[in-house]
Amino acid sequence: MNELCKRTVFGAVFVIIVLGSVLLHAWAFFIVMAFVVIKGSLEMTGLLPHGESSVCKMSSVTLAFVSYLFMTAMAWHIISFKYAVFAIVLLLVTFIIALFSAKDKFINIASNNWASVLFVALPSGLLMFLHNGIVDVVDNNILIIVVFSLIWINDIFAYLTGIMIGRHKLFPRISPKKTIEGSVGGLLFTVAAAYFVNRYFLELLHDIVMIGMAVVVVVFGSLGDLCESMLKREAGVKDSGSLIPGHGGILDRFDATFMAVPFLFVYLMIIM
Repeated sequence: MNELCKRTVFGAVFVIIVLGSVLLHAWAFFIVMAFVVIKGSLEMTGLLPHGESSVCKMSSVTLAFVSYLFMTAMAWHIISFKYAVFAIVLLLVTFIIALFSAKDKFINIASNNWASVLFVALPSGLLMFLHNGIVDVVDNNILIIVVFSLIWINDIFAYLTGIMIGRHKLFPRISPKKTIEGSVGGLLFTVAAAYFVNRYFLELLHDIVMIGMAVVVVVFGSLGDLCESMLKREAGVKDSGSLIPGHGGILDRFDATFMAVPFLFVYLMIIM
């Protein structure tokens, strides 16, 4: 199977699993994102200094997964929002872990722990809130699908525009292949698609709100992509993992989502 076919086939399987879980049931989406949190945290430790340490790996995955569980429990109204303070306690646990670790320095444990919690678990938990109806829209399943779709549309059209007319490098120090023209093309196509689909098919949000949502997703999603590229470059690796043939690891597929979702969540909380 050549590279293009491999990317197409496994990319389609990835989309079916993610979007299928959104539509199937809240538990299905929870399970898929739980796997994303666990595997994404492991990949994060693989990109950071001393992440191969068993203490760094175990503590990072554990803290990220527990954070995700608590956020999901709050999103599903199993526990009260007052327990949100537990997130602060979880971050403080890192100090205690470092205190009792004879081999690993605090800075190494903290960087692995906090990166996993903030970059992987936090956005995954916020997706649970959006999926469970914290934003007043006609269908929250469609809202989640729109978020993922906007990210993927931007990826596709930024790539195509960059190939066709890309001349000026966007961030050569981090990602030499990305161009300003590609980024602008991705933004314009994504905003146009969001407006058209919302206006004539979904009527999910007010047109202006949807356009703003597309801009937030594209801008911060692109920054997430660059941030993960930065981590991979510093680690000296091409991909964060090899879970999805032709696409890399979980972080390679969710980097834009992980950065975009927290800012999108804030935007929707303010605007709605």
